[in-house]
Amino acid sequence: MKSFPFARSPAHASDRRDALILLGFWLLSLAIDGLWRGFDLAPPAWDQGDHFSRALAFWQAWQSPQLLDGGWWTQLWQLAPTYRGPLTYLLTLPLFSLFGANWESAIASNGLFSGLLLISTYGLGRLYANRTTGLVAAGLSLAVPLTIIQRVDYLIDYSLTAMLTLTWLCLSLWQFARTPKRRLGAAIASGIAIAAVFLTRPTGLLFLWLPFLWLAIAAVLQLFRRYRWQPLAELLLVSGIAGLLSWPWFSTNWLTILSSIANARDWGMKYQEGLEANTLAGWLYYPENLPEMLSPWLLGVLIVSSASAGVWLWKRGESGPGSRDRWLWLAGFLLGAYLVCVLGSTKVTRFFLPLLPSLIVPLVTLPTVLPRRWQVGLWTGVGAIAIAVGLQTIFPTPLRASWPTRFPQTQAWPLAEIIERIRETQPQLQSTLAVLTDAEALNAFNLNAEGQKQDFSVFARQTLAPEDNWQADFRAFDWFLSKTGDQGVMAGEREKRLVEAIAQSPEFQSVGQWPLPDGSQAELWQRRALTLSAKPITCPSQPLELTVTAPSQAKAGQPFQITYRLRGSIEQLRNSLLLISWQNDRDRLWVQDHQPGLGYLKAGRDCVELEERLTTQAPDSLPEGSYQLQVQRLDRETGDRQILRTAPTAIALGSTPAPISPTALDPVSRLHQLGGLLETGQVDPLFADVSLLNQGDPEQHYLHQAIASLQARLADEPNQLDWLYPLTLSYVLERQAPQAEAVLQRIVAVNPDNAWNWTYLGFVQLYQFQGNKAQQSLQEAALRQPEVPILPTLQAVAAVQSGQWGEAIARLRGEK
Repeated sequence: MKSFPFARSPAHASDRRDALILLGFWLLSLAIDGLWRGFDLAPPAWDQGDHFSRALAFWQAWQSPQLLDGGWWTQLWQLAPTYRGPLTYLLTLPLFSLFGANWESAIASNGLFSGLLLISTYGLGRLYANRTTGLVAAGLSLAVPLTIIQRVDYLIDYSLTAMLTLTWLCLSLWQFARTPKRRLGAAIASGIAIAAVFLTRPTGLLFLWLPFLWLAIAAVLQLFRRYRWQPLAELLLVSGIAGLLSWPWFSTNWLTILSSIANARDWGMKYQEGLEANTLAGWLYYPENLPEMLSPWLLGVLIVSSASAGVWLWKRGESGPGSRDRWLWLAGFLLGAYLVCVLGSTKVTRFFLPLLPSLIVPLVTLPTVLPRRWQVGLWTGVGAIAIAVGLQTIFPTPLRASWPTRFPQTQAWPLAEIIERIRETQPQLQSTLAVLTDAEALNAFNLNAEGQKQDFSVFARQTLAPEDNWQADFRAFDWFLSKTGDQGVMAGEREKRLVEAIAQSPEFQSVGQWPLPDGSQAELWQRRALTLSAKPITCPSQPLELTVTAPSQAKAGQPFQITYRLRGSIEQLRNSLLLISWQNDRDRLWVQDHQPGLGYLKAGRDCVELEERLTTQAPDSLPEGSYQLQVQRLDRETGDRQILRTAPTAIALGSTPAPISPTALDPVSRLHQLGGLLETGQVDPLFADVSLLNQGDPEQHYLHQAIASLQARLADEPNQLDWLYPLTLSYVLERQAPQAEAVLQRIVAVNPDNAWNWTYLGFVQLYQFQGNKAQQSLQEAALRQPEVPILPTLQAVAAVQSGQWGEAIARLRGEK
């Protein structure tokens, strides 16, 4: 045999056999999942709809990539601003390219993660025990009910499971590598894998806290006891690689990532009372649900066979497969991860999914020591049970499963028809739909995803106004969707009041009704006089024509409506910004700057007549008198300005109010008002109102309009605080920290005695990790007003960023 040069070794033949078996497992899972998708007509639910929307947003951005443009990358990372990282969405894009950007393709992307999970679980089983353990554990990792249910859905939990299992394999290979070369390779792979977990969901790294601590302590002990620096160098290498790959996304969104993690924890504490970590139910939740995750049949067979193998080994006086050190290492991971699950505020079985593949490995290890003739029957039976369990989990059979199932729904929901009705009414404009129901199959998330799928024409949003001010939502939207019957978890008294008000209001009309599979009915409501409307016309002789209809008199401090009609090419309108001033003879004015169509006008080459019914409000501080209309057109590409001629129009401000407007203040004008709150430090109400603005303008077009118009006005009046504050707010909301810092430097130069100005400056510098500069700014704030509530916390953060840990602790304790 040795003399034959092309003879394959037994190990090589076994590797090939194992690879073919794993390929068979993967293809079988793809076939079953594809069959399920062929039958299922259910729309995505809540989180699923949000994930699908974000994947579509990445798909849209990737249609015109600018890989050498740092600004394009920043905008790309901003599409995933929360703790739900961008990697899952990016890995979905190839499926969108192959099969189209639809819900079925999003679910099909799980096939990529299934392959990764198979290989990783096989590697773990082989590393800890033997080939048989690897194959059986890999097969079961795809066959247990919890995995199957997640695989025919679109949630980050499944991709996180694959990434975390891969990371645990890389860390284990690093921990037990015997040669420096292999340790280095495993360390590099571990750094990349850790970054992949972080970019999938940063909180996933919490599962690894105990192994990380173990590695850090071991590296330090090796350095001080044996003077071996290699383990610490490798640990620093792993950290450096993971940090380098994660930094672009994290540095762009770190504040919103942390705040969204806090919000998620608060949500769990609010809606999952009784499962806290200080209760027995909280500690036993996952063990009690383990039979549902694995199915009682599979779990029972594995426990009985493991017990039988244990007795067989005991009688023979032998130990099980694998080394004690490796099993302790695995036990440390499982224990640390289980503690994270218990301490989490939300208890859901899918949150345990990332631990399941590593837990399956020890469950199938002991039976591999049984005689081969016994194992053939055992694993054949386990395979048959696994297939039966898998099919019964997602396909209805005469037998009733004793674990959660996810059968295909064969009745379609009319999401596409609802969105199409809105598109038909406003074909030239993007629209925003306020959804007053939160049912699993009909909610703001899946309707938003459907709107994005249909050429990104319609956005759907939940209503957010406080219950005692539900009228704010009534005025903010032109489109509402209501539903009879079950309303879901998040819908409450506010939505009920809105439905009643809309149905009784002459401002709204019903424009569509659809029977739903659950026996209820959906109804679409439209404002009769839409805030924005457009119709195609023959192109006028002038590039841009404007007519304005305004009340002859109004009262300062009260909202009223002005109608702007613009005629011109879509390209010209989209490239314009209107600087609209209502000015008296003493240069006192209020403004209503905006882009024609408020940024909602779709791209095209035709001409349209655009009608805008916009609400404005003259500030209380303006004196009575006549205010004349002045309009300049700002070219957004060149920055050139020109007077836009209109018929003479004036409004007399006095004691007689104009008719109250039925709609909310236009977003740019509202931003101007909110900017004034910065001066007095009213941050909490400011950002509460910003949330409402963002619901009504989902792509935040108003921020781009505000920045361009305020820059133009500040070119004429560079020290005008009325312009500087809203410009600061716009940059902050856009997360353009360097620009916000530059404007705040101008504000503190104009108004240096306001402690809030220095506080904002320090905060923006902290956002950019400029600890030393922030310390100086915050010290200026403390000299002027030391009782600013947030100041000690910001000073502590600045001290941390400057490496002054003692001062940071003192600040937090209130000792400084």
